[in-house]
Amino acid sequence: MKKVFMSMLMLLAGFVVTFAEDLPEITFETITHDFGTFPEENGKVSCVFEFTNTGKADLVLQKVRASCGCTTPEWTKEPVKPGEKGTVKATYNASGRPGAFSKTITVTTNAGEKRLSIKGEVIPKAQKVEDKYPHEFDGLRLMKKNVYFNTVFYPESKTEKIEVINNGDKDVKVTFQSAPKFIAISSPAILKPGEKGEISFTLKSQDSNVWGAFKETAIIEVNGKAFTENPISLFGNIAENFSGMTAEEKANAPVLSLGNSVSLGKIKTTTAKTYEITLKNDGKSNLIIRAINVDSKNITVTLPSKPVKPGKEAAIRVKVNGDGLKIGKFTQRMTVTSNDPNRSTYIVNLNGEVE
Repeated sequence: MKKVFMSMLMLLAGFVVTFAEDLPEITFETITHDFGTFPEENGKVSCVFEFTNTGKADLVLQKVRASCGCTTPEWTKEPVKPGEKGTVKATYNASGRPGAFSKTITVTTNAGEKRLSIKGEVIPKAQKVEDKYPHEFDGLRLMKKNVYFNTVFYPESKTEKIEVINNGDKDVKVTFQSAPKFIAISSPAILKPGEKGEISFTLKSQDSNVWGAFKETAIIEVNGKAFTENPISLFGNIAENFSGMTAEEKANAPVLSLGNSVSLGKIKTTTAKTYEITLKNDGKSNLIIRAINVDSKNITVTLPSKPVKPGKEAAIRVKVNGDGLKIGKFTQRMTVTSNDPNRSTYIVNLNGEVE
């Protein structure tokens, strides 16, 4: 019985050895490739990693994935027999990616995983005038067309600039029309061909009746020609500065109490409907509603005409014009700006359904 057991054990060991020997194995000639330094104008560059199945069973590449979307792999899809060769091709897209790079490609096979790597350095292409100054106004080119002031605390001022260049063959004079009164604009008197300059936009919050977030436009004129269909956009937020308030002053400040969501019910596309939303001052001094902004042009808001005394309520009137609204449910954000130092901007979602 012992001899039979030993014979079976030796036979099983032989099967294990045979099975272990009949496995695929992937061997790459090299696992790294250095593209060196090359210009961005080359666009896509490729290299090929060659491998051999040095095992004794068919090799199958199950998955090949790159470390980022800028690198695209291609590989041998058919099973590679023992002793035969296959390839993994890596293509790197250098367009819009100047500078040094280092990427990996992970090759998953029925013989395990291998990791390949590529590297190089992309020389940025020479920037054209049109690339650096993409916005064109009859020879005058602007680096950007949007001005962002971000938050400006009343009564402070803030200046933002746009770099410009005269890319034409004649002098240009830059002026503006239809600009908001609380934003002062200055520009070079004359720009000669090839000459650069700056247009300055200065937001003077103390000259403004605007509170909270705003979007304004300014119409640029070049040699008297107004570009009314292509305005400069001005974005900002005017807020009170409560940083100097003491703890006692904050304790005696107004407190705006208002729900975070208001249901407007159903609205017909053929009518306009007015709602009243009640707010309360739970603080100890007068509450002033500075501004109320709603994203939709179909919704207009009327503020309380007087400060809200402590413990008292007031109404915000919201008028919704159904004409032009899409059929179905909607949510519009209403932002209330007040002199409540703990929550100077209060966001309310207006929910309704157009039918």
